[in-house]
Amino acid sequence: MASLAADRPTAVALRCGDLDLTYGDLVAWSRRLSHRLAAAGVGAGDRVALLAEPSAAMIASVLGVLGAGAAYVPVDPAQPDARIAAILDDARVRAVVATARTRSRTAGSRVPVVTVPDVPGEEPDTAPSDSFAATVGPADPAYLIYTSGSTGEPKGVVVEHRNLTASTRARLLVHPGTPTFLLLSPSAFDSSVAGIWGTLQAGGCLVVASDAELRDPERLVALIARHRVTRTLCVPTLYGLLLDAAERAGTEPLASLRQVIVAGEALPQALVDRHFAVHSPGVDLVNEYGPTETTVWATFQRFTGAGPVGIGGPIPGALLYVLDDGLRPVPPGAEGELFIGGPGVARGYFGRPEATAAAFLDDPFADEPGARMYRTGDLVRRNTAHGLDFIGRKDDQIKVRGHRVELGAVESALRPLEGVQEAVVLPDVRGTGLIGFVASREGADPLALRRALAEQLPAVMVPGELRVLPELPRNLNGKLDRALLRTLAAEPSVTRPAAVSRSDDPLTAQVTAAWSEVLGVAVVPPDVNFFDLGGHSLAMFQLQDALEQHCGLRPSIVDLFQETTVAAQVTLIRAGREQGEDAAPASSAEAARRARTARLRQQRARKGARR
Repeated sequence: MASLAADRPTAVALRCGDLDLTYGDLVAWSRRLSHRLAAAGVGAGDRVALLAEPSAAMIASVLGVLGAGAAYVPVDPAQPDARIAAILDDARVRAVVATARTRSRTAGSRVPVVTVPDVPGEEPDTAPSDSFAATVGPADPAYLIYTSGSTGEPKGVVVEHRNLTASTRARLLVHPGTPTFLLLSPSAFDSSVAGIWGTLQAGGCLVVASDAELRDPERLVALIARHRVTRTLCVPTLYGLLLDAAERAGTEPLASLRQVIVAGEALPQALVDRHFAVHSPGVDLVNEYGPTETTVWATFQRFTGAGPVGIGGPIPGALLYVLDDGLRPVPPGAEGELFIGGPGVARGYFGRPEATAAAFLDDPFADEPGARMYRTGDLVRRNTAHGLDFIGRKDDQIKVRGHRVELGAVESALRPLEGVQEAVVLPDVRGTGLIGFVASREGADPLALRRALAEQLPAVMVPGELRVLPELPRNLNGKLDRALLRTLAAEPSVTRPAAVSRSDDPLTAQVTAAWSEVLGVAVVPPDVNFFDLGGHSLAMFQLQDALEQHCGLRPSIVDLFQETTVAAQVTLIRAGREQGEDAAPASSAEAARRARTARLRQQRARKGARR
């Protein structure tokens, strides 16, 4: 990093909001932070928590922690206080790096808190900027990223510098060039590693989307156009929302893109087809796969035209084994568990030797002495294109909106709550969230249970719906009948009326209908928070579309995040109508835009029907 800055110190390395930073500025900023951390007692091999919203300060902090010889532990500020405290305690951090916005979340911290300013040059004290405070070796830890643990305890994956180097070297080979990269992943999501290092090590420009921009696909599309972004990476669900927003603007704002990378959840075939229907020729779509334990990625499939979806073949250096329960290779075309070897295999789980020994095994197929392989728990099959098809999981771990979630962890958090005798959690029918079943003789309040969970767990682990039953169904052997629960999960709750709550006010009825459509619920109380009814950030984008269809007005996504009840949104939309926003009849330009969007949706529907 330092040598790259010396070669091109005046080139723009990072853009965020109105701030542009050259490589020289960014490295000098991170060097000063490394010395501030050293003065706070941070040294080689330590761990430093990074509690920062997406920003230039977040990127400088990552480099500053590494420059102090420590490993950074990214913590999502959106997580509840209990979860943040659990991660800081488990990682045994030596210090916390926070911003002015997040410092309040560190109240009560027993370790030093170093506040990083929003822009360089505003540090409260002076520190040298001509060198980093420490140097690191290949086997030193670079970062710890936490995943859901099966017992509800967060589990930190230790990634060493040599793992990060191998992963980044492979990325530069697979994705050559000097990109202008739009970073959409928070630091606690390991795809951020791909964006940060794959861009800065290539001498490219990293465009960091702010929290407010991440909440609004239309603003993200405008960001792509403004900075002439050539490459980005996100979960398929978000990419679909970006295409929705781009189509409303005529897709021209996406003209600079040369490559879209999707990862973190299964890639739908319909999204592949849609990508090539929307973009001009020459815009590749790349599907990446890999657990955190193998340093971001292990396989990729590049699409230059529409084709069948798989997870592709190995990245440079990765070794892929499809094995049976006896750790023997299965025949071509047979289903087996995927094991991954090579230099990307991480050290293991911090402070959990038993969990490490169970998942990180000696690699009997490698020539290198001491080589290890990681047991993914994913079932795959080799296809005729010499790649892999993803079949599913062997255990109860799933992906929810790009995040790994252990269903057992959610169940473990539910069971101790007041009034709960037993709990089972399953993926919901849409595959974008969870649904929980609770046995409660006292008739526990599902909304109260969800609020209690939200105080302990990240939003992605809180079931969108909880159904309370006197007891959970069992089969003839006395075991929980999960098959029956999966059937019940696909059906409307019997405790709900069959129709949406009625209202004498037509606008309230329209907003209620939009909520019901998006959340899949029959009853929508006017004063209950969208997120308490099972909504999440991606569903809020869908609500924006539904409100436009039902009410004829498209509120801004920022307003919707601020006004999160039906009653509040009715007031918001009524005020917009009175001010003449999007008033009916629509303008000719607006009508043309809606017609174009409708035609595109019809075309996609017809394509899906033909398949």
